[in-house]
Amino acid sequence: MTGTRDDDDARLLSGAYSLDALSRAEADAFDSEATGSPALRDEADALRETSALLGLAVAPVQPSPRLKLDLMAKIAETPQESPVTPGAADAHGAPAVQDAPPASASKPDEDAVVTVAAPTEVTVAVAGPAELRARRRWFTGPVGIVVGAAAAAALFVGGLAGGALMNSGTGGAPVADSSATALAEITAAPDSQRASVPLDGGGAATLVWSGELGRSAVLVDGLGGLPDGKVYEAWYIAADGPKPAGTFTPSSSGTTWHVLDGAMHAGDSVGVTIEPAGGSATPTTDPVIVLPSA
Repeated sequence: MTGTRDDDDARLLSGAYSLDALSRAEADAFDSEATGSPALRDEADALRETSALLGLAVAPVQPSPRLKLDLMAKIAETPQESPVTPGAADAHGAPAVQDAPPASASKPDEDAVVTVAAPTEVTVAVAGPAELRARRRWFTGPVGIVVGAAAAAALFVGGLAGGALMNSGTGGAPVADSSATALAEITAAPDSQRASVPLDGGGAATLVWSGELGRSAVLVDGLGGLPDGKVYEAWYIAADGPKPAGTFTPSSSGTTWHVLDGAMHAGDSVGVTIEPAGGSATPTTDPVIVLPSA
């Protein structure tokens, strides 16, 4: 692929490339085009990060014990094709398939006693309009990356670098689902922006915000763990001082995200400090990350 037209064609494949949904030939062609187009490579990288973010924003679902039993029984009743061996093709070139045994021959013994745990109810999160808009926004067309000011010194958590996600707040499916929905709404907003800063020791923090919604979220990769009795606390930082915006803890891998409590106003920066469990009304330590939105 060469030239402006080919570059435009490659952009149409960037979403599928980020999901490893291209054939080997298509992926190789995309790589070749991206080698000479930093913008195309940045777009693919951003889409890959966001695909991880969206996928991990959904709370895990535990299958019921009954599912495996039903699946194995269905496999036993389903005729299986025999492996194709050299020369086992008919005159038209189609592989010969042995007749499948009657389904009854492979059914489980109906008299056998099988102990099955009682089915457990599971709640599956269904993508709503915000989630769908977010996917359309990030998986089609170019993605603009707003880089945060390098002068901002350490105060806030956030980052799309790794894209891996974790519960914010106290954890639990309802909290995770609510936070994931809020994150999708912020990402899908027409005026959604983001700014990133590197972290000391590696990793990155990213602030995603919408002035229209007055909301923001931070995502971070490479956030250090904390001793017992300590949490990270987010803050909105304005001219009249910092305002608490919720506490969170990182995963063991150092990646996490947090949707900030309260309203974000134009020009606010977002920061993060280490505080006692339960949070503080005012910061008691220097910020570990800072992300300006202006």
